[in-house]
Amino acid sequence: MLVGLVPFGLFIVGVAAASRDAGLLCPVSLLLQVALPAEPGTGSGTSAGGLEPPTFKACLRAGVHALQQQLQQEDLVFLAQHAGSSPGRVLLQQSTAGSLSRLLPKSYAGSVALSCKPLVCSTPSSPQGSSGGSAAAPAPAGAPLYTYLAAAGGAVHMASSLLQCDVLCYAPASMALSELGPKVLLPALLQQLTAMEQVLSEHGKVLRVTAHHFLPPGRNHHVTALYPTLHPAADTNEMKLAPLRRRLHDILGLPSDRPMLRVSHALQESALSCCPQTPGTHLPSAPVTARLRDVHRGLPPPGMGGRAQLVEGSYEYCHYTQDRVNDSGWGCAYRSLQTLVSWFRLQGFTQAAIPTHRQVQQILVQLGDKEGRFVGSSSWIGAIEIGYVLDSLLGVSSKILTVNQGSEIPGRARELAAHFESQGTPVMIGGGVLAYTLLGVQFDEATGDAAFLILDPHYTGGEDLRKVQQGSWVAWKRMGDTAAAGGPLFLPDAFYNFLCPQRPTEV
Repeated sequence: MLVGLVPFGLFIVGVAAASRDAGLLCPVSLLLQVALPAEPGTGSGTSAGGLEPPTFKACLRAGVHALQQQLQQEDLVFLAQHAGSSPGRVLLQQSTAGSLSRLLPKSYAGSVALSCKPLVCSTPSSPQGSSGGSAAAPAPAGAPLYTYLAAAGGAVHMASSLLQCDVLCYAPASMALSELGPKVLLPALLQQLTAMEQVLSEHGKVLRVTAHHFLPPGRNHHVTALYPTLHPAADTNEMKLAPLRRRLHDILGLPSDRPMLRVSHALQESALSCCPQTPGTHLPSAPVTARLRDVHRGLPPPGMGGRAQLVEGSYEYCHYTQDRVNDSGWGCAYRSLQTLVSWFRLQGFTQAAIPTHRQVQQILVQLGDKEGRFVGSSSWIGAIEIGYVLDSLLGVSSKILTVNQGSEIPGRARELAAHFESQGTPVMIGGGVLAYTLLGVQFDEATGDAAFLILDPHYTGGEDLRKVQQGSWVAWKRMGDTAAAGGPLFLPDAFYNFLCPQRPTEV
């Protein structure tokens, strides 16, 4: 079925009626040009200046209507190809024979099957579009060629901005291919343009608007939200969109204390075409190494009574010598910090990249915690410094649980378990001569026994989950156990700080 429009630029995509219904994705960027009689304003978008709202809305309606007319031209067709890596392409036009089912793989299970791009007919002698070229190999003389429909050049006296449309809808597998364009894709694009017009009308500016697809936890249908660009910096724009997200959370009945509709949660085409990916997994952090994730999964329980409280969500395992940085002997706390930042990224709380050792050092110098010569050194850092960096880089506050002697750590297991139950964030352990990341606690109220799920950053091998788990680089440990790198896990007489990051409560 098609999408349903609800207030605030939100689309709820209907669930496929049957397993053979197919999802169709159609992304296209269009240049909106609005002729304003007043002098354009400045800032993140082009404002209506001194125009009365009705005048601006009329100018905006004319600009959007022009785009809708462009989409409804007679020579518009759609190029469909499998949303995965399959190279097969089919032009969806009036003469296309067969039904949608002939394009679906036998193993199709109701995900997005086709990615469709609008094309316009061009003469054989015309140049190919810069955004993709023709849909097929050079055709014989007189045969039609098609070029991708894309944003055209702007006009000097126009207020202009990109509208990044992306519709997601379902169609029955029995539907004729010739009907997909005029009866499914085109109406959805026109409807989304109308919704984008409403978004711009509400803001009174000509802004970039982008469609993003989401699959909130516990939902069996996709949601498409239209977000304006209110600030060029991604994280700042996310903050400015918070009031809109709160309204969307209310409409959809989503929790009000955790993000689910941030841009960093938006699903990419690769995720839509198969199983929904973990929120934020498409975000680039530019590592040289492809890091392992969630390496504790599959471990046997610690073999004791009590209930385990574990980290909530996904993280990346950051350890010695990753990214071609030889930090053996001094970088364990930096690696624990990187794991913590990866957790906030993968839960969609931030789009900030995982910091390098040098970037961490620069932050501490800028904060006045270290002197300039600290940058580029091999100096250790501890839990206090990591708290400073999390606050500066992510705006995340932390609580510190101080243990005067390592022998007292089992006695603090109840407090640490409470942290995982309420916050769910990984914990950095600093003290003694080694730093670790704590991923969970199992505590037996009856006996006082405790076990700790330790992620050890001192591992120097390759990204091999089997080696990591078999080498106890991630493992349940008890007081008196040996660390994976050798020596006591906790020194009985050493001082330890447990840095417990607090999960932000904003959507």
